[in-house]
Amino acid sequence: MKKLPGLSLIAALVAIAFGISQWQSAISPLALSVAFGFLLANLWKWPTWAKEGSTFAGKRILRSGVVLLGAQVSLTALRAIGIKGFLAIIIVVVLTIFGILALSRFFKLSEDLGMLIACGFAICGASAIAAVRPQTKATEEETSYAIGLVSLCGTLSIFVLPVIGHAMHLTDRAFGSWAGAAVHDVGQVLATASVFGSGSVASAIVFKLARVCLLAPIIVILSLRNRKLSGGVSKSGAKVPIVPLFVLGFILVAIAHNTLHLSARINGDLALTSKILISAGLVALGSNVRWAAIRKIGHKPLVMGLFAWAIVAGVSLLAVKLTGL
Repeated sequence: MKKLPGLSLIAALVAIAFGISQWQSAISPLALSVAFGFLLANLWKWPTWAKEGSTFAGKRILRSGVVLLGAQVSLTALRAIGIKGFLAIIIVVVLTIFGILALSRFFKLSEDLGMLIACGFAICGASAIAAVRPQTKATEEETSYAIGLVSLCGTLSIFVLPVIGHAMHLTDRAFGSWAGAAVHDVGQVLATASVFGSGSVASAIVFKLARVCLLAPIIVILSLRNRKLSGGVSKSGAKVPIVPLFVLGFILVAIAHNTLHLSARINGDLALTSKILISAGLVALGSNVRWAAIRKIGHKPLVMGLFAWAIVAGVSLLAVKLTGL
């Protein structure tokens, strides 16, 4: 019962975020959720009676949302894009992650912030950042900054990529493949493809879903790296699991999704539930962020993010061209 007041406040903020997103689909409800938690905590004060609920949401509810992300892993999407398409996705994801990590070192950012930005750009925006964060030592401020950055660049894509696509005379399929490989949030992928032309939406969604398939392997790799660095033991002395439980849950949901052949309506409900749960966790995360700490991070991540956004768009377009998509 002690959690209920905080969870009620978070539910209200999430509802407002989704209401705004329904009005303008290009605006990510996940980014809004972080912003609402941050604004309430900094312009006024996060209520003491809400702390137990926000602590619960920031851990258990957030990870439950990540588990349900497994319902977006689609073998049908992988079959639809074929070997060439999947090869293009792997090229883009790998080059994006290593390229942004190199950029973050050049700009002298923390490795953890660089990893969050890299995974957000490479896979699925704020959802990927929320999923990867437990495998890093990133602060709430760094996490919020990364989410804000990928949301900003995803929004810029809606206006910039279609102009470039028309200038290059790309076909609907080629542009859809490019948008699905280069843009982060699902809503922003849909918006970008729709601005170019309705014929590009189908291929954009297929490529976007194919990128989500790489989320679990990346988290497992990061977990194994952390386990090796820590010697298999956490700071508290407990054994570090080879694979985090929420990742196992993600994999099990993905297996169920691809073997039970659930209806499109059920899959849509699972995707929406996942987004709502992750949004609730991100409100809690935002409530722990303080403006003074954000200011200390400075403008360098923003500059680096804009560079990275241009590079990711270029690499994605090159991969689409080289694979003949």
